[in-house]
Amino acid sequence: MNEKVKLPKFTCVWLSGFCTQYPLAYISEINRKRNRGDIDTEVFRWLNDNEANQWLLIDAVRYGYEPEPEPRWGIKAGSYYLNEYDTASAKFTDMQHAKEFGFKSNALYYIGQLGFGEVVDFNKEGKADD
Repeated sequence: MNEKVKLPKFTCVWLSGFCTQYPLAYISEINRKRNRGDIDTEVFRWLNDNEANQWLLIDAVRYGYEPEPEPRWGIKAGSYYLNEYDTASAKFTDMQHAKEFGFKSNALYYIGQLGFGEVVDFNKEGKADD
């Protein structure tokens, strides 16, 4: 594995507070903070809710890490994506010109208004960053 591990942004922010370059020292310091209760609640939940996250953290310390991309939501109908919507009409286009939503709930609202379509995460659909 030569590429950086993608971690949730809150985990990267928390890890950036560590002042060590040695992987075992990182793990040791993380364990000390957990034992003292000096760990962000969100990070603690992330580490303890899924055992695989602990292994992911070890890989991140070993190979480096970067924040995973923020979700970017869109609406897809067939092979086309919502570009523009108002109460009278909706326009669909290719992915390049698709409308992005910062919150999945906003995209779900528009689907409710349209009566069709599906919410997709553009990061998984392959839409390049601007």
